[in-house]
Amino acid sequence: MSLKGITVAAISLLAAAPAVKAHTWVEYLYHISSTGTFTGNPGYPIGYIPRSQGVSDDVHQNKILDTTTNPPICKPLSSSNNAQYPPLQAGAGDYIAMQYQENGHVTQPDLTLRPYRGGNVYVYGTMQHQDSDGINDVLNSWTADGTGGNKKGKLLATHYFDDGQCFQDAPGNPIAQQRSAKYGVNQLYCQTDLQLPTDLASTGTYTLMWVWNWPRIISNTQNVTEIYTTCAQIDLSASSKSESIIKFSNNNAQIQSAAISSQVHNLIEATALGIGTSSPPAPTGLDEATTTPSTTTSSKGNGHSHVKTVTVTAEPATVTQYQTITMGAGGDSSARTTTRPSTFTTATAAPTKQTVTSAVNSFPTSFVPVTSVHGFLKVRAARVTGHARRGFYDY
Repeated sequence: MSLKGITVAAISLLAAAPAVKAHTWVEYLYHISSTGTFTGNPGYPIGYIPRSQGVSDDVHQNKILDTTTNPPICKPLSSSNNAQYPPLQAGAGDYIAMQYQENGHVTQPDLTLRPYRGGNVYVYGTMQHQDSDGINDVLNSWTADGTGGNKKGKLLATHYFDDGQCFQDAPGNPIAQQRSAKYGVNQLYCQTDLQLPTDLASTGTYTLMWVWNWPRIISNTQNVTEIYTTCAQIDLSASSKSESIIKFSNNNAQIQSAAISSQVHNLIEATALGIGTSSPPAPTGLDEATTTPSTTTSSKGNGHSHVKTVTVTAEPATVTQYQTITMGAGGDSSARTTTRPSTFTTATAAPTKQTVTSAVNSFPTSFVPVTSVHGFLKVRAARVTGHARRGFYDY
């Protein structure tokens, strides 16, 4: 089916589906061309079921409400129908867009207290995926350099759930009206853009893990776990050309079939959930007076610049962080709270991992899982302020 045919069919189905009765999952994957537009046929995630067969949260999505048992991060590979809904074909270094619907979580943000811009979306990738891979094995464990956790995969991108432009048709809704007027369309898919590692083989299967961290906020120091995941396989191909430079057009006529420039140029965009529903704190610890970046560029092939390496030098910093972890669900008489320090020395930002959680997490929504050197050369404690908010209701 062509992109135009998919878009028209999806719009018709969306108009008939109540937004607040369904959550979100990745539905299509597209290769991003050198002009920033989608090219080729779409790929589909593991366990994909079209909306035309009816919408069921339990069937379409992988929902995680408690991470203590380390539940699987993906649906089983056996649930896929690759003959009818094949994976995307792409190659090392290619840029890819993962599309999903906002389902009211962008246009109706006040229905329930959630983090800034609907929470964060993380995309991880691995050549060694197994159905038994758990959420704790991956989320806040795998890092961009591939050295985190069990080292089976990498963090490829982090963005906000609300990509800044997506919405669904909702007459009278101010957010939908504003974005419709800006982009000249009735509704627009959300997307998460990423780049495949440049060192992948030309054959084989690479698995992408899209993780939407969307906790329900109780107060500025406590939230309730709610995570949704979608996994998708990529059929690696040597014939797919990597686009090292993407030149975007400002033409809104292509908005429904184009990547988002800011995401492509800043793959590690969302680094914290924020304080309550407020925006995340600005990166701290970057001392421009004593930090000297040096840049080197290497070329290959046709002589154009393909790889830019940035080296940043900073003095090591010893950081002690205290985590308060509540064992057991809220109201459980067996629950106990412990506070433990962890000390490390680093010249860059050290990844922080929440290894044990319960249904209610006793840590701020500003808890920062740092996974990139982007603006985080030293880690400092974030000051959490604000009053507890109540009166929310879920949907």
